[in-house]
Amino acid sequence: MPLHMPAPPSGVPETVRSKLHALAGDSRFSTPALRLARQDDLEVSTPHQVFTIGLDDIESGAGLDAARPVSWRYLVTAGSEVIASAETTQDADGTPQAAEFTEGRFVAATDNAVRSVRALPQVEKGPFELRLLRIPALYLMALWLHSPAADLLVPLAPSPIGKEGQIVAPAQLFGDLARQARARTAATPDHNGDGGPPTP
Repeated sequence: MPLHMPAPPSGVPETVRSKLHALAGDSRFSTPALRLARQDDLEVSTPHQVFTIGLDDIESGAGLDAARPVSWRYLVTAGSEVIASAETTQDADGTPQAAEFTEGRFVAATDNAVRSVRALPQVEKGPFELRLLRIPALYLMALWLHSPAADLLVPLAPSPIGKEGQIVAPAQLFGDLARQARARTAATPDHNGDGGPPTP
């Protein structure tokens, strides 16, 4: 069974495409691949919901049960090439907004990982829903393959715990992250903030 792409809320894909084409048509992208792409070639694909977990949750031993949905993310293609990602948020009234378009290492890593996991025996037997797990304080992004029976995680490169592109059981991944989080907290003086770096 193929990897399942969840259906985003009504209006989200149209909002993303509209902003993508408007920015491309006016040459307002600052990143090179999007700025140089032909407007008519740009499309969005591979919808997946983004979830995040805080550093305190990781330190306390929480797992995927603590993950909170925060946005929807797409891969942006120019012809057959993946060149960027598009991430949306929602206004207070639920109206979808295209928050940002991003190029860089996590875009290519997402595309490569999605291609790889499609061929995995576990995924072929599925069904698994494609999600993305993001832990900004530890610079971690991972594909999250979710099913009622099991969850699988695939850290994206670069990963603070290694294992890029490999299937990792949630218990193992969160154990590695908890050790790293505690070490980070012990080494970082309290400065009235959460100590986390910007969202990757």
